[in-house]
Amino acid sequence: MAKVMIFIDGSWLYRNLPRLRGVYGQQDFRVDFGKLPLVLAEEVGKQIGTNAELDIVRVNLFGSFAANYDIRDKDSVKSQRDFYDMLKEEYHYEVETFPINFKGRRLRRAEREVGDTFEPQEKCVDIALATCMMFYAAIPSAFDIAVIVTGDQDFKPALQHTRKLGRRVAIASIKESCSMEFADPRDEARVKDFDTIWLDDILSRLELKYERHLLECASPLHKGDRKVWTTFYPRKGQKFYCPDCLTEMSRIKQELQQEFVSAQSTECVGEAGDGTMRLGQGLSGMVKKKVADRGYGFIQTFDGQNYFFHLSDLMPDLEFDDVMEGLQVDFEVKKTPSLDKAGAAQNVRRHAS
Repeated sequence: MAKVMIFIDGSWLYRNLPRLRGVYGQQDFRVDFGKLPLVLAEEVGKQIGTNAELDIVRVNLFGSFAANYDIRDKDSVKSQRDFYDMLKEEYHYEVETFPINFKGRRLRRAEREVGDTFEPQEKCVDIALATCMMFYAAIPSAFDIAVIVTGDQDFKPALQHTRKLGRRVAIASIKESCSMEFADPRDEARVKDFDTIWLDDILSRLELKYERHLLECASPLHKGDRKVWTTFYPRKGQKFYCPDCLTEMSRIKQELQQEFVSAQSTECVGEAGDGTMRLGQGLSGMVKKKVADRGYGFIQTFDGQNYFFHLSDLMPDLEFDDVMEGLQVDFEVKKTPSLDKAGAAQNVRRHAS
């Protein structure tokens, strides 16, 4: 039985999910990432023509996410990180992600200040994927066929050298987001052993279909019966918020984010740091202020720095109702504090004693 290993350019795939929805003609279309590896292996098997089953030994995904961004883009960043977490936790993909420093800017160029020439630098994803593929290709029994999901021609050298090591290569891509060399049926670049697999053509086999079921809304803002009919299936440990509560939470968060950007709160901002704070760094502190009716608060670390948090920044084992002023917590830095603004916290949890 031939062994298949799948390598996914996660940043490219995430950016192109809206394009797939457009191709399918339904804006609520979702890819079933549990089926994706199986369907790709089936497509390769069809081209081999033996009807033999292929053994999928591993699915590797590499992606990037924004760090040190304008807090107004918090929801967009959370959505992408949730995407990576879902693939890892629900489908057991091997996921490796890398931060891109936006230096406090908005994610979309059109929303930045006029004349701002900043360009985010994604340096590690391509290198990590190519290195992983070459590493396993050099191990005699690791895999026989590599399936790479991408449209980025930067992977051309890695694919060529993988083939030189005696491994076969298949490329899965999207018609409007694929480089000319990968789409070329003549394969003049010598990067593949099979016809390109177009995700556009197999979407009906990749569609994620949910059945309606009852879930309990976890929002402290919820009104009425907490049992709500939904087609949403939370990840392990993920809280469910009903549509009405999500809308209200989004409205409140937008207001808070705008205040966070423009206001200079002397009550909740500490002295400036020494510039050595790292994004994602783990810190401990005490809840200094909680605004219960609006679902947010501030954490003060022991060096006087302050960090904004929203109820959606809490880990599953810490309920917002249980967060009291004076509670000791651990968290990770999502945005560093400055002279006149608090930082932002994420993954807030009870202090490990």
